[in-house]
Order: sequence, then structure tokens, then C-alpha cells
Amino acid sequence: MIIDPEKISKLIADIAAEEIMPRYGKLTDADIDTKTGPNDFVTKADRAAEEKLKIGLSDIYPGAIFIGEEGVAADPSVLDKLEGDGAFWIVDPVDGTRNFVQGRPEFGVIVALVENHETRAGWIYAVPDDAFAIGSKGDGATWRGEAMSPLQSSDGPLRGYRGLGNMKEPWKSRLTPGLRAAFETEPSRCAAYSYIKLLRGARDFALSSRCHPWDHAAGILMLTEIGGRAEYLDDGAAYTPRPSFGRPLLVSGSDGNWTRVCDTLLG
Repeated sequence: MIIDPEKISKLIADIAAEEIMPRYGKLTDADIDTKTGPNDFVTKADRAAEEKLKIGLSDIYPGAIFIGEEGVAADPSVLDKLEGDGAFWIVDPVDGTRNFVQGRPEFGVIVALVENHETRAGWIYAVPDDAFAIGSKGDGATWRGEAMSPLQSSDGPLRGYRGLGNMKEPWKSRLTPGLRAAFETEPSRCAAYSYIKLLRGARDFALSSRCHPWDHAAGILMLTEIGGRAEYLDDGAAYTPRPSFGRPLLVSGSDGNWTRVCDTLLG
């Protein structure tokens, strides 16, 4: 189905203005809950934004199945639907909820449209900056409405994001020493802003081991649209918008930087 990217952008921005920003810096204890642990926050903003996005996106594409992070938290079996054919809206209503709760201005809304196992379009809304990255399969990616160009490979030091906590052995032990020795890395605390920085060349790569589709599908579409690469290091498979846990996923906005990191880590 042909989707008007600007219509989706307006829906996202309007809901963020209604349900997210009015609560920023004003959350009470009653507005905040936790899910899998004490630092896995969910707020009234997450739930309210997801509900409105479900209604709005379903009106735009009635046949698409809605998969939201908070809906999956309530019923993990919802994710099983991604194994089948069809169309899906995959949504993170407030990405970077911990930042949102703690008053740090890096949080966003991520939306991806998946059809028959392929990400067709993606939106990353940097809410505090009121700025969008948008990608469409075969049509490239934009930031603040301007087309993004391919990123150049670097001969200098590379900076990246690391997410090794859930990586399975033997990959964790194999990859960690090279990552520490050869590259400057930091944890990703917000997928929305991390992918925007990767798209703009402010970071060179990311190595992840817990890959929820609402965190990665939209950003990886945009990176590949500008000539980047996203593959699993354990078997060389390209990323697809399904959940994976424990496997090493390497992404970069530059094929040359991806190859350099891969060669260094795998020896």
C-alpha cells in the first residue's frame, strides 16, 4: 500500500505534542511504572501515545497489524505474528523512556511499516528537537526534510555504540576484547537518537545483542538506504524486522566502516 510519509509524520508529531511533551518534567510517581526490572520504565505517556498511534495508524492502513512495545509487554505472543506474511505497523511510542523519566532530552517515537518481512518505511521522531528522520524503501532517507547522502568511510578512529549485556557465548568473549582495544564505544541509551547519530555520521557503528524490531527496523532501513549495512556476525545474515536475542548485530551507515569493524572483531 502507498503511504504518504508526511501524513504519518503529522500523526506522530501531533500525538507527541498531546501525550508526551506535556508530561515531560512533570511526571509523578503515579505516572511511572516498571516492567522487567527497576530501570525498565513505562509511563502514562508511553501507554497513551501507543493507544493513539494504534488508532491513527490503523485508520491510515486498516489491514496492517499493529505491534507496539507496550502491547508486547502485556502479551509477548503478539510478536509471533511477525513470523507470518502481511503488513505490520511496528511502534515504540516513547523510545528512551528512562531518559524521559529522568529529564534527559533524548527520547523519541519510532514507527516502521513492514510488509511481508521487509521494512518498507520508517519514521524516527526526535521529540525534544521536533525533528524527523524518514526513510522509504528505494527512495532514500531524509533528516529535517533534506535528503541524506552516503557516508564516507573513515581512516581514523571509529566511535560506536555497544550492547553486549545479552550477547551469548562464545560471541561475547570473542568480540569484547577487540571492541575494547580498537574502538571507542558507549552504551546506547535511546535507539532513536543513536540511529539519528549513525545516520548523520556522528557515530560510526553499533554492535547490539538484544534487537527488538521497534528499536531497529526503521533506523536500519534508513542506514541501508544511504549505503550502510546491517548484518549478524554469527552467520552473515542481513537484518530482518524480527526479534533476536543474544546474537551479535553490527550496523553502520558506511559499508567501508562496517567491513573495518567486522574484520577487526573477527580477526
